[in-house]
Amino acid sequence: MLVDMKLSDFIEAVAAKTPTPGGGAVAAAACALGAALGTMAARFSAGPEAQHAAGVLEELKSTLVPLVDQDAQAYNLVSAAYGLPKGNDDEKKRRKEAIQNALKEAAEVPLKVMMISQRALEALVEFAPHCNKNLISDLASGSLMLSAGVEGASHNVRINASGLVDKTHRERLETEDRRLFARTFELRARVLGEVETLRQSDKK
Repeated sequence: MLVDMKLSDFIEAVAAKTPTPGGGAVAAAACALGAALGTMAARFSAGPEAQHAAGVLEELKSTLVPLVDQDAQAYNLVSAAYGLPKGNDDEKKRRKEAIQNALKEAAEVPLKVMMISQRALEALVEFAPHCNKNLISDLASGSLMLSAGVEGASHNVRINASGLVDKTHRERLETEDRRLFARTFELRARVLGEVETLRQSDKK
C-alpha cells in the first residue's frame, strides 16, 4: 500500500514511469498533510476552540490518508477497463460499461477528498484567531496544502466526469466540484487573513 511506504519511496513511486501513483494520490496526500499541520497547530494552541479543532482535524486526517490508495486503485480500474477486449459487440458493451463504472469511481474519490478537505479548512477557520502565534506559519502552510490538494483533486474530478455518458451524474459531479472549489479558496483566504492579523498584532 502507498500509505505504508517510506516517504522517500512514495516520492520515487510518483516519479516512476508508471500510471499510479499520480496526481490524485498526491492530491489526497497533500490534503492529509495539510490536515496534519492544522492538527499540530491546534494542539499547541490554548482554548476550547483550538482543542475542538484538534480533534476534528485528527479525525479528518485519518479519513484522508486511505484515500491516497483509493485514488490509485480507482485509476487502475480505469486503465484496466480501457484495456478490455473489444472484438465483438458483446465485448464492446462490457468494455463500455466497465469504463463508465470505473470513471464514476475515479471521479467520486477525488470529490470525497475535496469534501473532507473543506471540513478541515472550516476547522482551521474556527481556531485560527486563537492559534499560538509561534505556530501561525504552520497554520498557513496547512491551509495552503489543503487548497493545493483540493485544486489537484478538482482536476481529477473534472477529467473523469467528462468521460461519463450519464449526463445527470456528470452534471452532479461538476456542480459539486465547482461549489467545493470556490468554498475551499474562500476558506483559505479567511485562514490567511487571520494569520496576517496575528502576525501584525505580534509586532505591536
